[in-house]
Amino acid sequence: MEIKPSLHLRRSNSSLLRFFSSRWGFVLAAIFLFAPLASGAEETPTFTHASTPPHAAPPSELFYEAYTAFGCFKFAGGETRALVFYAGVEYDRSTHGVHHNGLGHMLTAPGRFAGARVDYSADFIPAFVLREPVKTDKWGDPLSPFQRSLPGVEIAPLGFRWMWRDGTDFKPFWLVHLGMVGFTEKALSTTATYENFTINSSVGFQARTSPRTDLRLAYEFHHFSNAYMNGSNPGLDTLGLNFGIVYRLPVSSRW
Repeated sequence: MEIKPSLHLRRSNSSLLRFFSSRWGFVLAAIFLFAPLASGAEETPTFTHASTPPHAAPPSELFYEAYTAFGCFKFAGGETRALVFYAGVEYDRSTHGVHHNGLGHMLTAPGRFAGARVDYSADFIPAFVLREPVKTDKWGDPLSPFQRSLPGVEIAPLGFRWMWRDGTDFKPFWLVHLGMVGFTEKALSTTATYENFTINSSVGFQARTSPRTDLRLAYEFHHFSNAYMNGSNPGLDTLGLNFGIVYRLPVSSRW
């Protein structure tokens, strides 16, 4: 017997998810996030503007991260008994300074107005594990008390970060990533897909531990779903802890 989707699940197909899953949604997101990086100038700032060497690359970082979900809930997805765990690396690069063009200056204005340093951010997660029910209906609702682990890989090349108190020992931030995750089997439902769209957002801080490294902790919301690409839209919303070590690349680095 087919289980009918609840009113809440029907509403989960929000206009926002439809937009970001469309071709124009990704085009506009790419323009917003990559335009600040386009530049013809060479002189750029560093983490502490007083020590800026001429012709240096913009401040950039590598974040070696891990994420563990505490639980899931119904927001834009339907699954209510699954968890996500992952490990990977994030790249962040400042978009401040004269190295970006006029359009980039305009698009980063909200962050600068809020007093934040605006960074381009991208995520590569080669170790992604989904803990899901062994059996579900086509909407992702669990039909079995048993769980299984499903491996995958996530790539989120569209992202931005707002960071406050730049150059100090304690720096709060807000981060958003858009991308895709692929699994070795169909995730959350046998009528779903191998690939899913992802949106995650985190709020946290970086604390300096050495001249080159920071400790980073954040509270993260992570969502993935297939946006009705295969007749149903099983999705998952989780909340959890994102943590790891940040390495600040030398200002002489080409990256």
